[in-house]
Amino acid sequence: MKDFSRTGARLFRITAAVLLILFLLLWGAQTLFAHRNPVFTPDYPMEDLTALLAQEQLSTADYDTLFLQTGLGTPAIDTLLTQGAQGREQILAIQRQFFAAPATVCAELFGLLVREDRLAPDENGQPVWGPPMPTLEDGDVLLTYATHSMGWRHGHAGLVVDAAGQKVLEAVVIGSDAAVTNLGHWRSYSNYLVLRLREKSPELQSELTTWALEHLEGVPYRLFSGLLGPKAPDPGLPGFGVQCAHLIWYAFQQFSYDVDADGGRLVTVDDLARSPLFEVVQLYGLDPRQWIC
Repeated sequence: MKDFSRTGARLFRITAAVLLILFLLLWGAQTLFAHRNPVFTPDYPMEDLTALLAQEQLSTADYDTLFLQTGLGTPAIDTLLTQGAQGREQILAIQRQFFAAPATVCAELFGLLVREDRLAPDENGQPVWGPPMPTLEDGDVLLTYATHSMGWRHGHAGLVVDAAGQKVLEAVVIGSDAAVTNLGHWRSYSNYLVLRLREKSPELQSELTTWALEHLEGVPYRLFSGLLGPKAPDPGLPGFGVQCAHLIWYAFQQFSYDVDADGGRLVTVDDLARSPLFEVVQLYGLDPRQWIC
C-alpha cells in the first residue's frame, strides 16, 4: 500500500512538473517571443508635408514620401486631396498619429492560447485609438498582425461589407461563427493594414460584399479550412467553415481573383498582405518600407 502511495505521489509530482514546464513555455512564447520585436514607429524624421500637399501634381517619389510619413497609400492620398483644405489637414493629423509611439497591452482572446495586442488606455482609463480610416470602401480588406498564438503572429483579417455603416465581416475565433462586427475595434489594434483590389469597380465591390454576406455570414469557424479537404468547397456542404484569412480568399475567388500570394493550401494573413492583386490603402503600426516596390 505504501509503495502504491509513493508511486501515485511521484506520478503526481511528475505530472505537475510537466504541466508547469508546458505552462511556462506557453507563457514565454506568448509574452516574450511574440513581443521580441517592438511595435513599429518610424525610425526616420517626421517631415513638413505642407508644401508637398500644395502641389497640383504628385510624382511617384512624392507618393512614396507621403506613404512613409503617414501610412496612407496612393488611393487614400488621392481621395483626401479631392477634399481640399479639410483633406490636407486630415493627412497631417494622420501623420502626427503615425509618428506617435503608442503604449500597448496584450489581451486575452482565447485564454492563454490566443492573445492580441491593443492600444493601451490613457492615464485616465480612456480608450486610445489608432488613426481613422477615412477612405474605406466596400470590399476593402482589413488585416492586423496583432493577434498571436503560442508566439506565432498569424494575425487576423476582415472584409468591409458596409463602409458607410462601418461594418466588417470576420471569422473571429474558434467556437464562433463568422459575423458582421463594428469597424471600431480595428482601430484599437496595435497595427492594421487596409488593402483594396487593384481591379476594383463599384459593380464588383457591390457583388462581392453581397455574395459574402449571403454565403459566409454565420459560417462556423474552421481552423484548418482549406488545409484539410478541398480549398474551395461548396459552402452548402456539411462541415463547411472558414478561418479569418480563408474567408477573405474564399469571397474573392468566387469572382476569379486568387488573392493567396503563395497559392498554398493554407491561406494566411501574410499571404493576403503580399498578394500582388491588392494595393495598400493605409497602414498603421507597420513599416511602410515593406510595401514599397
